Amino acid sequence: MNRSILMRVSYNLNNAKLEELIAECQASKNDLNKLNEAITLMKRSQVIIPVAFPKGADPRAVMKLMNGQPLKKNEAIRLIPVSMTDKEGHKFHPIFTSREKILDTKDFPFMIRVSAGYVIENIKKDETAYDGMIVNPQQNGLIIRKKAFIDDLAQMAASQPKAGIKKVTKAQFTVLARSSVEKVEIPRALFERKGGFIDELEERGEEFICELYGRPYGEKTPSPFTPEDFNVLSLNINEETAAYCIELPRKGLAPHIATNTYIIWNPVAEQVYYYMIEKGEKDEDDVLCCVTPDGKHEELMTAPPNGSELTAVLDLIHEDEE
Repeated sequence: MNRSILMRVSYNLNNAKLEELIAECQASKNDLNKLNEAITLMKRSQVIIPVAFPKGADPRAVMKLMNGQPLKKNEAIRLIPVSMTDKEGHKFHPIFTSREKILDTKDFPFMIRVSAGYVIENIKKDETAYDGMIVNPQQNGLIIRKKAFIDDLAQMAASQPKAGIKKVTKAQFTVLARSSVEKVEIPRALFERKGGFIDELEERGEEFICELYGRPYGEKTPSPFTPEDFNVLSLNINEETAAYCIELPRKGLAPHIATNTYIIWNPVAEQVYYYMIEKGEKDEDDVLCCVTPDGKHEELMTAPPNGSELTAVLDLIHEDEE
């Protein structure tokens, strides 16, 4: 489909409120009240859908449809809806709430404007075999399952127990953010980027680590950390082993939060390892832990004495390789 066709008046939809409700649904992880509100408005809205036409369809009638013009009785064309399928084979009907939500038209040679209520009724039919709808699939699409169009969502939402809002203090947020960065974000970036991560660590040192620890924060809640709170020591042990010992801030330190991390890099085998010394519970010893390439967090042993942590880490790696 030529994208310039989308600029025609027939594709000019005003679904700002619907798009706002869809965004709220996604932010709330499909809260039933929000989803019900979005579906209710959607049923009264016009949307754009991709379609196919049967072989031999009259081109003039096709252009009429694409221009939003009514067809005469003798011009009627059987529309073939276009579906999208996920990895599990589930079939979804795509819709777009505005032409701005269509980023690429190469997979959709023809599009028309229709009532979303028509699309919903089509999805509900058993013979169409749809599992649901995907709204604006080219921009973080919202999937709405077929069941949502059939069940009484308002009644289901009313019967759900009201969940209380758990307030988190600034200190608690700092601990939660640190835990996420240390156990998830840094090891994931390390195992994905490998040499690229090491190169940036070598070049930027404390500034790079501080930036990673600051990512959970925003403008309203600035990061409490500065590069001066970190200390990165790099050691080239031999041609197959480089070690990076990172001393971490005392701010936000709590049980199960790392005091130090150890990143080991084998440039020959392009292999990386990630270890941490985590603060123990009250009256308990600190613990040497690791995160594996598949993201699994493992407690390995009581933390070795100060000054011998790196030796212990290298011994564990050597044992695994044997």
